[in-house]
Amino acid sequence: AGDMMPRAYDILGIGDADIDLMVSVKNFPEAGQKSSGHLLGRFPGGMVANFLASAAMFGAKCAGILCVGGDDFGRETLTDLESRGVQVDNSIVRKGESTYFTTTCIAPDGEKRMILCFGGAIYPEAEEVEDAALASATYVHMTGNHTRLTIPVAARARRLGTKVSFDLERLQSSIDESTKDRLLSLADIIFPNEEGLYSYSGCSLIEKGARVLLDKGPEVVVVTKGSRGAEVFTRDEHFSVPAFGKRVVDTTGAGDTFNGAFLAALCKGYSLRDCAFLACAAAARQISEVGCRTKLSTEAQALTFLKENGIYLRYNR
Repeated sequence: AGDMMPRAYDILGIGDADIDLMVSVKNFPEAGQKSSGHLLGRFPGGMVANFLASAAMFGAKCAGILCVGGDDFGRETLTDLESRGVQVDNSIVRKGESTYFTTTCIAPDGEKRMILCFGGAIYPEAEEVEDAALASATYVHMTGNHTRLTIPVAARARRLGTKVSFDLERLQSSIDESTKDRLLSLADIIFPNEEGLYSYSGCSLIEKGARVLLDKGPEVVVVTKGSRGAEVFTRDEHFSVPAFGKRVVDTTGAGDTFNGAFLAALCKGYSLRDCAFLACAAAARQISEVGCRTKLSTEAQALTFLKENGIYLRYNR
């Protein structure tokens, strides 16, 4: 939308922030059994919060409207984002409620099982997000499935000339087709993983599913495939990029890291193909350490990582 003034932020993330308790276990217990483990650490997390941490590290100007409880976990997760340069002043603190946390058990082979412990503070309400905040950013980014928040906020963002980005994961509870269509019609760019692609398109074939989603409105569909890299689709273009990283320690938050680096690179003017390579590099570095934000990448670190893997981007902008 032909803004005369540059916007204060590249990306505004709206959604969740939590704390992840990471535990290493020898094995996952069977019913009625115990297993021994030890605490690897307490790490700030949450899908939108991790996304913002990744995008900010990559050099995007980021703000967040996150929802936490009035407790130590809430203060800790917001303080971490602030320390990374994310502006969180408009975040919602629900006094008397607890911030949600996850307990993530990691087996020796890197397989993980997560328990999500929800309190009363998970997402902002749509009316808690002000138009001034939406108009302050080039992109607004949310997780798609919480439609009571995402649809009204995305509709307002689009009216204000702000682009909309959604992370689409597998739907935990079904939403009707018209709601899905409405959500997708409001998106400029979507980041489904394979389960999310199936949830929203009804297709298990990646290309067919991506084409179904493109027909609903988004200009770009970026399908993340874990250890098999990513595929990017537009109406005119389709390409794949490989995953990197021989060393896999903890894959928690890899998708959030990828999405944050991708959108940050797009805001910096990289081509879609270069964005995908840079995002795969950022994800590969991040999964080599425990914790979603322990080894996030700057733009320079991602470029260096690609060169070390023999990939030289045609345009360093």
